[in-house]
Amino acid sequence: MAASKLSDSFKINFYHLKFFGIWPGYNASKYYKYYSILFLFINSFAYNTLLILNLLFTPRKIDLIIREVIFLFTEVAVAGKVFMILLMRKEIFDAFNILDCEAFKGEDEASRRIVERHVSKYKTYWKIYAIISNFAYSSQVFLPIFVYLIFDTKMELPICKYYFLDDYVIRRYFVIWFIYQSVGMYGHMQYNVNIDTLIAGFLVMAIAQFEVLNNGLKNFKVAKNDTKNDQFKDAVDIIKLNHHLEHYQQILDYCSVIQNIIGITMFVQFGIASVIICVVLCGMLLPSSIEAMIFMVSYLFAMLLQIFVPAWLGTQLSNVSQELVFAAYCSEWIPRSARFKRSLNVFTERAKRNIILTGWRLFPLSLDTFTSILKNAYSFFTLLRNVQAQEI
Repeated sequence: MAASKLSDSFKINFYHLKFFGIWPGYNASKYYKYYSILFLFINSFAYNTLLILNLLFTPRKIDLIIREVIFLFTEVAVAGKVFMILLMRKEIFDAFNILDCEAFKGEDEASRRIVERHVSKYKTYWKIYAIISNFAYSSQVFLPIFVYLIFDTKMELPICKYYFLDDYVIRRYFVIWFIYQSVGMYGHMQYNVNIDTLIAGFLVMAIAQFEVLNNGLKNFKVAKNDTKNDQFKDAVDIIKLNHHLEHYQQILDYCSVIQNIIGITMFVQFGIASVIICVVLCGMLLPSSIEAMIFMVSYLFAMLLQIFVPAWLGTQLSNVSQELVFAAYCSEWIPRSARFKRSLNVFTERAKRNIILTGWRLFPLSLDTFTSILKNAYSFFTLLRNVQAQEI
């Protein structure tokens, strides 16, 4: 395999999270703790406090308030992800310990190819997500600078205008405010990129293990041995079956750990995304400039992507876990002993309950949930449009 341990696939995520102050690793030095506290105070607590103050002092114009509400609610979702890393450190290490066990690496060439393929898909997804996010960040921060240098236009702060400050204070210390917002936005962008892909990666690894187990059961052939001792053959079959059952139990343990890690964060993310989608749709009903419309449409797609990926992976995980019963049926169970058949029957009864990850055990991570959010958002949008038409 490309990496000696499956957990090494997430090195790039935790390298960034460590740099941005929220991942101390196994043993954090006291200097890193000081750095982490200082960084989080400046980049998260102070940053979000200023955003709240800005919203409170924003002029009561709906087109201005919508933009500030979008950014503030986005920061709530980011805070939920940051707290997940800070508070679920032990559970994350538990997930890594399970990932690094021998059964998860694949014991034959076909299993190793399945695992390698999913690791490669995850790394590709991280690269695509990082490229798109850095491009969006550059268009928000560096593009206005180039426009200002070429056309000598008026510069604005990249996130919000800090309405609670006088224009004189803003203009006098404009460079400081601009750098502070830009650095803060980049740090939060890195939180989004690396935590969103981490959650997706956890789900991808679970899907890979179910595919490995499905493949092993479908190709579970009768033991070929020159000896005519049926009892010996039966013992070999039972050992192989128990190996698959132990692998299945490890996958269940892994999914349970993942549920504990991401449950509350997914609840926050799906809830916040639902609110932002409704707010953006409301803003699109108002007369807006082309720049504002582009901003809202691009933000809408970003929010849809953030909830679509875990919803799609949750559905994939549920479907592939449901295939275990069929895979067990495809194994050559007919000529085997009654003891083997009893063990296989117990396994299939348990496997009938497919794996469903949830957002705080309130809704499943599935495409049905994603579709329901879109339907409710569109219903809200239609209601607002009808009310607006009646007023006109």
